[in-house]
Amino acid sequence: MNIKPLSYETLSEAISLVDNIFPYQKDTMYENARIAFSASLDQDNPSSRSLLEQMQITEANYWVAIDESSGKVVGTTGLYTYAEDEAEAYWLGYTCVDPDCRGQGIGAKLVDFAIEKARSNDKKFLRLYTSNVPNQAVAQILYEKRGLLIIGEEQIQGSKFKKIYRELKL
Repeated sequence: MNIKPLSYETLSEAISLVDNIFPYQKDTMYENARIAFSASLDQDNPSSRSLLEQMQITEANYWVAIDESSGKVVGTTGLYTYAEDEAEAYWLGYTCVDPDCRGQGIGAKLVDFAIEKARSNDKKFLRLYTSNVPNQAVAQILYEKRGLLIIGEEQIQGSKFKKIYRELKL
């Protein structure tokens, strides 16, 4: 498994993977992999910059995990900054692994990769939000093992699930 920056060549596969893992997110502008990934590839373009600004994002970078034998995208991760806390924190985004490839340590490698990127850019915190949706249970264990502590929860409107906020002091 190789971790590479998201590219136009891997964009479609990465979007499909995220949409499969987080199907409820593709229906909103502010949590839409197609918009976030595409805009991140062309941040100097005024329309991409405008989209990111509407989401209050000042920087967005994403990576893909590539299976070396098949060349297939088997995971994604990203780091982005919100305008309100850009000086101190990166946010972990769209971290997921293809269900057929789970249990191989890919998720751990992606999270470790993102933590190291955040540390090397002198951020004080790595933050994320996730949920207690059942398909994210294993991710919760991974985040705990990496020291990402729960700092807040809120009910997801119109759902029985909660949004969970986590933070790691870098």
